[in-house]
Amino acid sequence: MTKPNTLASILDWDSTHFGFVVARVTNEVLDPAEAGEIDAWAHAHQVRCLYFLCRADQIESIRTAEQTGYRLVDIRMTYEQSLQKALPLPAVYTADIRPSRADEVSALEDITRTCQFETRFSVDPGFPPERSRELYVTWVRKSCEGYAQQVLVAHLNGQPAGYISCHLEDDERRGSIGLVAVASQVQGRGIGKKLVMSALRWFREQNAETVSVVTQGRNLASQRLYQACGFLTRAVHLWYHKWYEVETL
Repeated sequence: MTKPNTLASILDWDSTHFGFVVARVTNEVLDPAEAGEIDAWAHAHQVRCLYFLCRADQIESIRTAEQTGYRLVDIRMTYEQSLQKALPLPAVYTADIRPSRADEVSALEDITRTCQFETRFSVDPGFPPERSRELYVTWVRKSCEGYAQQVLVAHLNGQPAGYISCHLEDDERRGSIGLVAVASQVQGRGIGKKLVMSALRWFREQNAETVSVVTQGRNLASQRLYQACGFLTRAVHLWYHKWYEVETL
């Protein structure tokens, strides 16, 4: 990620993946003067899409976004759980949940393609649908290649049926769950909950004190899953996108 100024930054990975310049507002609050400065910077850098993650309690920032061309695309729900309290975690990894292997990456990519990730990219018509789907395929592959500290895989009849990626913050006292996916044909069998609980055990083994996870406001199934596993709401944010016309030579 490059940081050309303090108000916004170009996102190199997103730009490469989608094939046009993507940037993000640095702060979680926005006033009209900053919005104008960001617009000038975005035009100068040929930005096509600008992300803004706004705190849901910042009413003036919400008004500024709405009045300056930002479009609401998602509600970001952050859940958190403390690992200090006793949890009904598995004593050991069960036979059907274990760390991922290199020869399973292709199967995990296929599972990802069967899932309907209703995210801000999939609901925003500005993003090509095929690139939005492949974003998560790339994410799980990179997670298995080291982007995540651990990827746990659930198996049914000896075949991968779902996965969960686990990340540790720099101080290693805080963990976060990245991607969770269960193959569409075996959903509803409790595999998601087993994956989450196994991930919590892994985080505890790493001496993490808290674990967080993010999902969408429209994804009630995921919210219920995390609540059933002991997570509580920590924060609510609003995702906005702003699209710019880019001059071509």
